[in-house]
Amino acid sequence: MTALGNPKPVRIGVLVVPPIQLLDLSPVDLFDMLTKEYLQACNLPAPLIALGVPISITHISFAGANSIAACTANVGLRINAGLSDASVKPGELDILLVPGTDPNTVPREEELDFVRKHVEAGVTLMTICTGIFVAAYAGVLDGKKATGSRALVSMILKKKFPRVEWSEKRWVQDGKMWTSGGITNGQDMVAAYIHQRWPGPVANTVCAMADVGNRSAEYDNGSVKENAWWVWQIFRAWTMGFRKTK
Repeated sequence: MTALGNPKPVRIGVLVVPPIQLLDLSPVDLFDMLTKEYLQACNLPAPLIALGVPISITHISFAGANSIAACTANVGLRINAGLSDASVKPGELDILLVPGTDPNTVPREEELDFVRKHVEAGVTLMTICTGIFVAAYAGVLDGKKATGSRALVSMILKKKFPRVEWSEKRWVQDGKMWTSGGITNGQDMVAAYIHQRWPGPVANTVCAMADVGNRSAEYDNGSVKENAWWVWQIFRAWTMGFRKTK
C-alpha cells in the first residue's frame, strides 16, 4: 500500500550489537530512499514523489539513546533508543533489522529477549550477514529456513544451531523471517522485500537508483566451486608467506 492509502509510517528498528560491519548497515538506507523527502531531493517527477512511503528508522542498542556504537572503518553510529524505551517496545515496530556483528560475540540476554518479544509481537525480522547469530542465539529461527554468510553456514552455523534449516542462498524468506548472506546480500534481500511489499514504480525507481535487486536468491556457483575457491586462496596465501620467510 502506498503512502496515499496508508499515512502511518512504517516503523523500522535497527538492533545494533556492536561492533557492527558498516556495509551490513547500508541496506537500511534503501528504506529511507522510499520516502517522499528523498524522492523530492532527487528531483523526480511529482507522480513518483506522491507514491513515497513514510518511513521511521530508529537505531537501538543496549547502551541506550545518544550512545555511540562502534562500526568498522572507524565509524561511530549514534543510537536513538535503548532496549527498554517505550518507542521501541514490542508492538511498536513493523520491521526489526539486525546488521552483522562480530561472529564471536555472544549477545546479552537482554538483547536476545528483545528479539524474542518482537518476534512474538509479529515483527518482520531481517538479519544481514553475521546478524544471523543474534537471531539464532535468540532461538527464533528454530524450525525455520534461514541463511547467513556463506562460508559460515557450513563451517559454523549448521553445527552450532542444528534446529535451523540452513541453506546457502543470498537471502531466504520464511514467513516474516528474512535472512541474508554476506554483506551486500543484505541489499539484495531488502530490495526483494521492497518489491514484494510495494510493487510498482516507487520500488522499481529506488532499486534502479541504488542499482540493486538484479541478483537472484541463488548463488551463481555451487558449493563445491565455492569451497575450492577458498582452499585456493588459503593455499596462495600460505605459499606467499612461505616465500617471504626464505
